[in-house]
Amino acid sequence: MKKKKIIGLIIVATFSIITLCLLFKSQELAEFPELIKRIDIRFLYMAILCMISYLIINSTIIYIIGREISKEITFFNSIYLSFVGQYYSLITPFASGGQPAQIYAMKSRYNIPLSVGTTITVKKFLIFQVVVSLYAIVMFFLKISFIMNKYSGIILFIVVGLIVNLVGGISIILLSYSKVIVVKLLDILITVLRKLHLAKYIDRDKIISHIDDYVKNIDEIKNNKKTMISLVIITFIQLTIFFSITYFIYLSLGQKGAHYIDILALQTIVYVVVSFIPTPGGAGASEGSFYILFKVFFSRDILLYAMALWRIITYYGNMILSGLVLLTIRIATYFTKKRRSA
Repeated sequence: MKKKKIIGLIIVATFSIITLCLLFKSQELAEFPELIKRIDIRFLYMAILCMISYLIINSTIIYIIGREISKEITFFNSIYLSFVGQYYSLITPFASGGQPAQIYAMKSRYNIPLSVGTTITVKKFLIFQVVVSLYAIVMFFLKISFIMNKYSGIILFIVVGLIVNLVGGISIILLSYSKVIVVKLLDILITVLRKLHLAKYIDRDKIISHIDDYVKNIDEIKNNKKTMISLVIITFIQLTIFFSITYFIYLSLGQKGAHYIDILALQTIVYVVVSFIPTPGGAGASEGSFYILFKVFFSRDILLYAMALWRIITYYGNMILSGLVLLTIRIATYFTKKRRSA
């Protein structure tokens, strides 16, 4: 965990420096003070409120799932676990550190068994993956003519991002109906990889074990349809709120002409394109995708600033807030234990 954290922080720092260099070397830097004066603070507050709402909803989802499994999961605990997941996801490639960190926190802080912690994180992941996959596909086909017209040069990257997310969503749906199909597809994939001499480190038995765990969790979700429907709806709202941040940044900078659904669709595409790029928080890839996709809507003189505001709110601000919350809780816990032992 510590090694991943250090590597993640190095990558984040590198791409942050590159982004700042691009920003400070831009000819528009001299106009930045004037741009600040022009910002409509009401819409900027709305963007920040969206990010805060996203985090609150994230805590709520953890609470709903966790409460059905363990009485140790209170809403306050869920808030802490949400920030743990956010922080370690933001500093590790593919957001791979979030779930292990949450499982470890549940065990070390609340004495929740590893099996229970794993079940909670897996259930949340399964629901999120299905919803985000369907969300992205719907948005893509809703605006397909616009995307094909404006972004024909990068359509391959967009399609790859959609396919990666769609495969994840379809795999989960298939697991909910037929484990046999998934295992057969896995065997076909392993056979192909072996012929390409790329299957050296693939452990089929271990993968099957993970599949069994997923099937168990999916069956539990399916058996409680009321909770499942509620979580799907809440996750949909959560994603919509998160993807809406860009629209409020757009309005705060005095931009006009773009429809809400257009920006929502493009922000969804930015998310799925970045999701398969192995940098912490999509560092570098997020900025590049935003710049390429949103230059259609933002005037050139403020595009870099729009990108900077978006990343500050959704990534750097989130990472700093999560880190400060975790640090504060750790300090408070330390002094509480010290007082009790005195």
